[in-house]
Parts: sequence; C-alpha cells; structure tokens
Amino acid sequence: MSEVVLLPGLIGYILTGLTIVHALMDAKKNRIQRILILPTIFVFAAFLEVMGVITGLFSYATELIMILDRVPLSITLSWVGIIYSSMIITERLKLSLWQRILTTSLIALCLDWGMDPIAVESGAWSFGGGEYFNVPAVNFFGWLFIPLAYLIPYGLTWDKVSKKLKILNITEVDLRNSPIRKLYTVFFVVPFGLGILMLLGFFTRIPLFYNLNSVILVIWAIFTIVWACGIVFWKKKTLKKTNWFDLIPPISLLIISYYYVISSFIIGQVMLGLLMLIAALPYLLVFVFSLRKNRFIEESI
Repeated sequence: MSEVVLLPGLIGYILTGLTIVHALMDAKKNRIQRILILPTIFVFAAFLEVMGVITGLFSYATELIMILDRVPLSITLSWVGIIYSSMIITERLKLSLWQRILTTSLIALCLDWGMDPIAVESGAWSFGGGEYFNVPAVNFFGWLFIPLAYLIPYGLTWDKVSKKLKILNITEVDLRNSPIRKLYTVFFVVPFGLGILMLLGFFTRIPLFYNLNSVILVIWAIFTIVWACGIVFWKKKTLKKTNWFDLIPPISLLIISYYYVISSFIIGQVMLGLLMLIAALPYLLVFVFSLRKNRFIEESI
C-alpha cells in the first residue's frame, strides 16, 4: 500500500522543478550564484541522509532511483525545495539576524511534525520506534539544526568596513557577484555546514535531549507552529507579492504538506492528517498574505 499511496518521488521532482523556476526568475542579475544554492543543498542533504541510514537512525523503502542503494533520490530532491523555500519565506519576512535564523529552522520543522508520522505509518521510511508517533526526538533536533547549518555558512562573509563576520541573506549574497563568492559556495558551504552540525550534534547525545518524552515533544510542536504562524502574521505586510513567482515557496511547502494530508486519509490515519493540516498553517498563511499585490512597489517601478 505504501508504494501506491506515497509517491515521494513525484513530489521531490515537483519541488525541485518549482525551486529552479523561482531561482531563475528571482535572481535575474546573478542567476549563477542563486542556482548554486540548489546543488549544494542537494549534496548537503544527500550526505546527511546516507549517514543517517548507515548509522541505523532510519531506513527507507526502496524506490526506482536510490543514492548508493540506501536513500531515494526523491527524498534528497525534496530537501532542496524545503530548505530553499524556508529560506526565501523567512527572508521576505525581513527579520533581524537571530529571528531569521530561528524562524527558518522552525518553518522547516513545522513540516516534520506532520509529515514524518504519516510517512512512518505508510511505510515510506522507518525509525524503528520513537516517542512521537514512532518518531524519535533526535529526528526533530536534526530538522531544527539542519536549515541553520546551511543558512549560516551560505551567508557568511567578512565585512571590510566593520571588520567583522556577517551573515548575509540570499539577496545580499546575490549582490556579491564575484568568482570568489561562487567558489566559496561550491567548495566551502557544505563542509562548513556539516562541521556546524557535528558540533550541534553533541547536544543530541545528552540524555536530557535525546530522551524527550511525548508530552514535551507535543509542547515543542505547538511552540513551533505558533511561533511560525505568529511571525508570519506579525510581518504579513512584507509578504505582499511583487511578482507571481513570490508564490512559489509557500506553494511548494503546501504541495508536500497537502500531499501527505491526502495520503493519511487514504490509509485511514485521519488524526495524522489533521495534524499535518495544523502543521501546514504557517505555509497557508504565507500563501494567503502573498496573494496581495504590493501596489507601492509596483507604482514606484
């Protein structure tokens, strides 16, 4: 049944396709730099997925195309759309640095609170048990840390004026149209990101964090969704679209969210489907607020 109900391959390709379209349309002055985000996220995610399977943290059902016979290609492609969309949405919210870093991680994490239980129940992948609908707490720490572990090294730069390290957003990186920046993106972002994850990974080895019970995990899930919804509602004016492709990031996250909602209903897991609907509320809010046109910018153009 899982092979019929859950077709993550299709979703992975759709998300990647939408992400490519957005990257090409949104970064007209430096498309090469923007496009470089996508393969680096892919490599970053592929390494983490393969290591997770090798260490026995989780396992996947077999698909047509597998990476090293262990990880479905579609899963890693989905990471490209999820991380990129989360970064773009948070950038449009125009937050301070620490708010941007935290909100990017929480927006991505919202998806996991609803998606993983459905995927486990349908047999798409398995963790071998866990406190939250058969999903272990360590998985959610991974989803919390992984987006920031990419965001930080990607935006890292040396400010010659202040003589300090700064973390730029995606648009600011686009403006640094130089070969050096592109080489940095290709060769250093992924190793730096993996290094950050190794340091943060020590927290998950502490029993206090590793063995969180289901009540604490539910509270954490509620906090994640409420924070993301609250930030989106607070900054809703910044989400007014100036171009049609501003709708692509929230649409991408809604596609994968509602796909799992439908899948859960098909396999008879209505409660998990409702959980996924709640977890997808931040994406729905971003989409709704992005439907409005930014008339001020349009008039100025």
